[in-house]
Amino acid sequence: MIRAYDEIYLDDAKESLGSALEYAVLVAKLEGQRFFDLFIACGLADEFGRGNVKYLCGMSGIELCREVLSKCGIEPPVKTEMEHIDYPAEYWIGWILAQYQWYNGKTFSAICKRIGYLDLYNLYGILHEADPGKSMDVLGKIMKASKGTNLAALRKYRRLSQSQLAQASGISIRSIQLYEQKKSDINHAQYNHLNAMAKVLGCRIGDLLE
Repeated sequence: MIRAYDEIYLDDAKESLGSALEYAVLVAKLEGQRFFDLFIACGLADEFGRGNVKYLCGMSGIELCREVLSKCGIEPPVKTEMEHIDYPAEYWIGWILAQYQWYNGKTFSAICKRIGYLDLYNLYGILHEADPGKSMDVLGKIMKASKGTNLAALRKYRRLSQSQLAQASGISIRSIQLYEQKKSDINHAQYNHLNAMAKVLGCRIGDLLE
């Protein structure tokens, strides 16, 4: 698999997202899932996932979190520092999510539709001291075991009905139903079908594949 950015930036990326989530939860007092949603909604998750070095390593995690809040119209906390805590659960969740997004190659949006903040929080006690490779295996199994298809998850996230997606993309509603029911293999779908749906859903073609 071709990664979105070189592995030399991965440690910085994990540190940045880990610290951003830690600051969001412990200082800004946001729910972890709320921060994920804001990170994705403001567009910085896409920039981060594509390897924009401004966000991977050009700013601290605290600065990243504050920029997410500002872009979403939320006043960042006055406090710009964190008390030292030896890698709390919040830090590990951001850290491992950055690792998995790089490893998996899908967008944060596609991943977070199937692996939520609470899923990661519940894995902290089991995996935070394990080799990252084990975490990649566990998260991969969760992705595969999640009910429904990537297409259905992304469509619902965008609050579109099947008929609305069909109308906006120009793809027949029957084709969309067959893809979501796995009666037609979306991995072998026509490129123009995939491209049209991806544009409407604001994702990459790879995010639709199973």
